[in-house]
Order: sequence, then structure tokens, then C-alpha cells
Amino acid sequence: MRKPKQASEDGDPWQAPDPALALALRQVRWYARHRDRARRTYQANEILILLTTASTTVTAALKVSATATAILAASTIVLAGLYKVLDSHENWLAFGSAWAELQIAVHDYRLLSADQRDEDAQKRLVGKVNEINSAETGRWVSRRQSLAAGGSDG
Repeated sequence: MRKPKQASEDGDPWQAPDPALALALRQVRWYARHRDRARRTYQANEILILLTTASTTVTAALKVSATATAILAASTIVLAGLYKVLDSHENWLAFGSAWAELQIAVHDYRLLSADQRDEDAQKRLVGKVNEINSAETGRWVSRRQSLAAGGSDG
């Protein structure tokens, strides 16, 4: 059974009783969802590449029609291209890293007593969220520019 969502999960985190924590938790959830989706995409693509590669070899060895063998071989090439375009492995690692950094920041903030969660502590937490988001956005832009320029760092 799912727990009911708190008001800040759907709405504006700045309307929550502790806006800094609500904002950080929203980002933790975002990175967790995207990390998990990238992991599933990466694993599915890897499995499909293995299956189509193995099937191509088997169909060629069994002297199945050239058309069927060519379709399987082309499928492997398409999947390999998707691997590069989707960049799911790199995204899995990056989203996981950002998620872990945010988790640490949230845990550190939650370890503060209620009276220590003052404006300065909230500003530090929001600053950390902004820092992680900026770094991740910068990584993403850099990666896209590298791919567009024909770079081979992946």
C-alpha cells in the first residue's frame, strides 16, 4: 500500500512547512525515478543486443534465409545506435551519483535539531540542491555537445 502524498509532493515545495527539505526531497525523488528508468533502459538494451547478436550467429549457422539473418544483424546495429543515442548507462551513473549526493545533504539536514534548521541551514540545503542540479545540467549539456560534435567519450 502506498503512503499518501504530502501536500508539498504535488504542489509548490515553497508552501511546505520546511520548504528547503521539501525541495530537496522533490529532487531526490526526481533523480531516483530517472536513475531507475535509465538503469532499466540500459539493461533492456544490453539484453536485446546480446539476444540479437546471438540469434544472428545461430540463424547464419543454421543457414536460415539471408533475409532473416540480415534483419537480426540490422536489429543489432539499431540497438547499438540506440545505446549511443539514449546514453542510458551514462545517465544511470550520473542520476545515481546526483541522487546519492542529495541523499547525503538531506540526511545531514535531518540530523540537525529542529531549532538548528534555521534560515542559514535551509539556505545551505537549497544551495546544495542547486549545486547538484547545476553540475548535472552542465554534465548533460557537455555530453550532448560532445555527441553532436561527433565525440567518442562514451
